[in-house]
Amino acid sequence: MHRSSRFATGRPWLRAGFITAAAVLVLLPAVRTTTGCLKRCDINADCPEGVCDEVSGFCIEAECGAAADCGGSPFECVERACEIVCSEDTVDCPDDMSPVCGAYCIDTWEASRSDATANSTGSDGAVAVSQPGVLPWYSSDSETGMNAQIAKAACEAAGKRLCSPFEWEVVCATTDGLRYSYGEDYSASTCNGIDAFCDCDEDGEPDGDDAYPHCRDDCPTDYSVMPTGSFSDCVSAFGAYDISGNVWEVVSSDDGLNHFRGGAYNCTDSEHLHQCAYDGLENGGFPSAKGFRCCLDAEEGE
Repeated sequence: MHRSSRFATGRPWLRAGFITAAAVLVLLPAVRTTTGCLKRCDINADCPEGVCDEVSGFCIEAECGAAADCGGSPFECVERACEIVCSEDTVDCPDDMSPVCGAYCIDTWEASRSDATANSTGSDGAVAVSQPGVLPWYSSDSETGMNAQIAKAACEAAGKRLCSPFEWEVVCATTDGLRYSYGEDYSASTCNGIDAFCDCDEDGEPDGDDAYPHCRDDCPTDYSVMPTGSFSDCVSAFGAYDISGNVWEVVSSDDGLNHFRGGAYNCTDSEHLHQCAYDGLENGGFPSAKGFRCCLDAEEGE
């Protein structure tokens, strides 16, 4: 049995900024006119060379021509648009990974070094490990500190691979196309962001559930990176902890640039930068607190 779904926008990869070069967002002339006036499209059939944008009513270039344009399973090209087609078949994933759509596995926790502890990121850079209760493998240094090449090598050393942007966003936003991994509305205290440690009553302790969006603009906040899984409610429906906040997570790409997703503990605007669709694309510099997590093709279970 399969379950097909698109994100709320109808075209998640256009929104996320991750589509093939042939599928750049372009407004095309509408194909139907009335007395010389441009008419909005209503359905894809109105756009022979593209698809109808449900929001603007204009024809845009097709997202895909084949499943490969969408990144492969569980993404399929349906009527020239990428859709998530989840299988309900049982799959086997390693104990430190969570299954996604019956197609692949993703690290349950952000990648860490094998010798990391709750107080140290460790120093063994040979292989990526997914484990709870330790500081993630991250860097706030220049481009040599953390990038797609470093993360890719660490994942491969673990017998895994770096997650694609398609895979990462599905785990964060789920097939419902959520804005955050935990829901549609921003929560200041659910994940590790700059608002999570607001101390507005100045009693020396974080306000917890009383923290509010952008409270760091009004109140003192002693924010910091936290051990993996510290925020028990910061978990995607697919079982991935800290995919919003804590550290940015670099994903694979074929454009030679570094695409970081999910935001970090120190983002000045966590409400915006923690969104699943936000791409912290390298643009002459790198965000601070850069980390990653790994993926793996799933094996069918019994």
